[in-house]
Amino acid sequence: MTVNMATPHETAIAFGPFVLNPTQRVLFRGDRPVRLGSRAREILICLVERAGTVVSKNDLIKRVWPETIVEEGTLRVHIASLRKILGEGRAQARYVENVTGHGYRFVATVTRPTQSSGSGQGESPASTPPAVLGPVSIEQLPALCAPVTRLVGRQDVVAAIADQLQHRRLMTIVGPGGIGKTTVAWATADFARSAYPSGVCFVDLGSVPAPRLIFGRLAAALGLNTVASDPLPYIMQFLQAHRMLIVLDNCEHVIDAAALLAEKLLTGSAAVCILATSREPLRVKDESVLRLAPLELPPPAVETTAAEALRYPAIQLFAERAAACLHHFRLDDADVPTIVDICRKLDGLPLAIELAAARVDVFGIRGLAACLNDRLGFLTRGHRTAIPRHRTLRATLDWSYELLPAAEQTALRRLSVFAGRFDDASATAIICDSGCDPTSVLNILTDLAAKSLITVHAAGDQVSYQLLNTSRAYAAEKLQASSEVYEIKQRHARLCCSWGDAELEWEPAPIDERDCDSRRIDDVRAALNWCFSREGDTTLGVELTAKSAHYWFQLSFLNEYRTYLERALELLPDAPVSEAIELRIHAALGDALVYTRGSGKGVTAAFRKTLAIATRLGTNSFRRRALWGLWIDRIVGSDYQAAAKLAMQFQSISETCEDPAIRLTCDRMLALSLHLTGDHESARVHVENMLRALGQPIAALSDRASQFDHRVAGHALLARILWMQGFPEQAMRAAADSVELAESTGHTLSHCYALTQAAAVALWAGNMQAATDWTARLQEHSARHSLSYWQSWAQCLQVAIRHRSGDRIAHVRLTVMTADPLCSPLHLETLATMGEDLATEPVFARAEDNRAGWSAAELLRIRAQRIAAEYSGNFVPAQQLLQRSLAIARRQGALSWELRTSICLARLWQGQGRIPQARKLLRTAMVQFTEGFETRDFFKAKELLEELQEQSDAPSALVTSTLSRQKQLMGPGRTVPVTRMDFILPLMANAGGVSST
Repeated sequence: MTVNMATPHETAIAFGPFVLNPTQRVLFRGDRPVRLGSRAREILICLVERAGTVVSKNDLIKRVWPETIVEEGTLRVHIASLRKILGEGRAQARYVENVTGHGYRFVATVTRPTQSSGSGQGESPASTPPAVLGPVSIEQLPALCAPVTRLVGRQDVVAAIADQLQHRRLMTIVGPGGIGKTTVAWATADFARSAYPSGVCFVDLGSVPAPRLIFGRLAAALGLNTVASDPLPYIMQFLQAHRMLIVLDNCEHVIDAAALLAEKLLTGSAAVCILATSREPLRVKDESVLRLAPLELPPPAVETTAAEALRYPAIQLFAERAAACLHHFRLDDADVPTIVDICRKLDGLPLAIELAAARVDVFGIRGLAACLNDRLGFLTRGHRTAIPRHRTLRATLDWSYELLPAAEQTALRRLSVFAGRFDDASATAIICDSGCDPTSVLNILTDLAAKSLITVHAAGDQVSYQLLNTSRAYAAEKLQASSEVYEIKQRHARLCCSWGDAELEWEPAPIDERDCDSRRIDDVRAALNWCFSREGDTTLGVELTAKSAHYWFQLSFLNEYRTYLERALELLPDAPVSEAIELRIHAALGDALVYTRGSGKGVTAAFRKTLAIATRLGTNSFRRRALWGLWIDRIVGSDYQAAAKLAMQFQSISETCEDPAIRLTCDRMLALSLHLTGDHESARVHVENMLRALGQPIAALSDRASQFDHRVAGHALLARILWMQGFPEQAMRAAADSVELAESTGHTLSHCYALTQAAAVALWAGNMQAATDWTARLQEHSARHSLSYWQSWAQCLQVAIRHRSGDRIAHVRLTVMTADPLCSPLHLETLATMGEDLATEPVFARAEDNRAGWSAAELLRIRAQRIAAEYSGNFVPAQQLLQRSLAIARRQGALSWELRTSICLARLWQGQGRIPQARKLLRTAMVQFTEGFETRDFFKAKELLEELQEQSDAPSALVTSTLSRQKQLMGPGRTVPVTRMDFILPLMANAGGVSST
């Protein structure tokens, strides 16, 4: 890579074998330039100009580092470097002397060589282009020393730019401050140097104070010695015969002049290519723009090891810079999530990452993450030798902000209120004052995006904008310091309220894009935090709390939302809001309490208040919402009969409603109520009605965000009913469908519901692998969103799984679980049906007084077993309970319960010698099954039936053998802890004196 330079002229100074040209700022050894760093070169010029006299250390520091405070040690380092380059000590050469306590003195003899007269015709420099030498290697040119830091994560970009420059004569690297434009430009110049025989000329325009001076800066960089007021003709004449790459770095503050220069260079010389860097495009004909992206980060919410994380440039850069300031730094797996979070908060900007990594030695990784709340004040430890605007993040942003017109500065300040993405309509609501032309906002957004201060996201026809985190923090400081901060934040809160205006009723129109909610929730949260702060508008906060329910429920941030609702409820008496707003507050609070705390007085009170206000206002949608809330409260509270009555009341006020979502909700409420009361056939009719209505694709959560998705709920409930009715294989397929559908909705509440029901069905069916997997996922999802109610179900299922696997700690966990206020009778009934030893006295009491509904038959069967084991001398109560259980199972159409009870009763009759009756009973239950022949229950029934068949063929021998075995087990004074029915009932029959005949 080479660059053309002019020869030394009359201002040159010679010493030893060197010639120094202070004007051109080049040092020659003979006719070859010497590679010299910019600081060492400035020290040499200062010393040579005052040769023979002592130059104080302070004078040197002020000359070389005019805007930076440096230590004396830094000066010594550069002096030592200069001495080494000059070859001091070789052949007794001596140039720079240290005067202790004073400074340095240049001691070599200096002369000023004369320049030849050239043409001898006396043309002035203004009229005659200067003479030039041939190409000079860039490696020998001090002014073009590349950065000492290694390029990280941009190799593909560099190669792509170099390739494009073969076809495009002008390329501009565009991006925000600190993203690494200059570094990429340097690397590209080095990578592509062989393609340019005449070399590369790197022109830093960042320090040019005025646009008119950039032509002179280019001339100086090219080494052209001219004092002409317009050096452009000389530049163009020089470039005519040279194929060269010119890099125009940091064009943003002189963008118009830089664009003019680029245009003239391209039209004036066919062999010149230009690579520019700027925070906005030059907007020149045939310009190709490359927007430099932030450094890549690992995907969010993905666990990554240290080795995997180091494949991502942002993490690699952080690790390298941290190791540079802390030699023993090593990236550990435990630190990866924190470092990824740090780099993500810094938007993947290389400068910000470098500044943050430089503080690891002081704060450590976790301390660094905590300090990043003040990104601008914290990221200040840049390299002393860096240009001023790159020494701190604030200085970088100051540079961009101060270049903006006043209107764009105002817009950027105001846009900082957005916590996430925003569209042009939202931006207009925030930026525009009264009388403002809304059409001008789009132009402002376009200009800010062009200047890399906001990013643009396009998805189909939807276009949204976003400030980088660092830019937002900077603009927010500017807004906070302005006199308009209250007004703008109030505008933002009102805008957030307007998003919820469409949800005045319970059944809002479907929202097509779920990601819209995740973007808006950050703004809603920020607005609520401001409203409820000391400086905020509390009345507006109450209104926004009521109107933002959809977002919180859609994303399952229910614990967080509940805190806002409770705060709004405290402020309601003093907030001048409408009764409709109060209605929505109570309804949303009831919903949030149901899904975070289950049933209770708070839930009942919230929905009763909702029902009272809705009835007074004549709002049927909220009457339905209140009835639904009271219904779910009764479901969670395990009052199935009351829940069924509420479902029917809901149906009665919805008969004239034509909204299909309401009909779906009505069917679902009736289906679940009837199922839990034990009317499985009627429940299945309502479920199948739902699924038929859902035959065509519909939007997820088409009724309201706080409910489950209808498709998910329908398949989950169908799975339960199918298992009860004796279709275990179909039940498992329906359970799997519900989980898959729930995953597709992205709705956490629906997902938790599906996983709970699916795991229960898998446990009943004996599919331990599926049950374990679904329970683990339920635990993960409920814990991630702090959904205590669903965590209680995960714990319930885990107890059942542990018990089934023989884990003795299951009973300890059961004891802990029953002390949890969220543990309802429904939890305990479910546990009992999954493990006979997990049944508790309260569930037996519910079965005895007809409150257990769906589980009554199974609970009575288990109770019969307990009685048989405890009172082995009296089998009549156990037989009565089993016969009662059988009658309930048959009445409910619960074939799976009927099979279990038939097995137990057949065992009892077997011990009594009633073999034919036992065989008939068992066959009656088994013959009704059309599938599920490999399930645990059916296998036990088949085994018992075969045993009964053998016993029927040789009754006396088998019965005698059974009695003998029982007597051996019993023994004099021994009690046998029997837990299996194949032991309990024969023993019970023997103790009762049943004859072997």
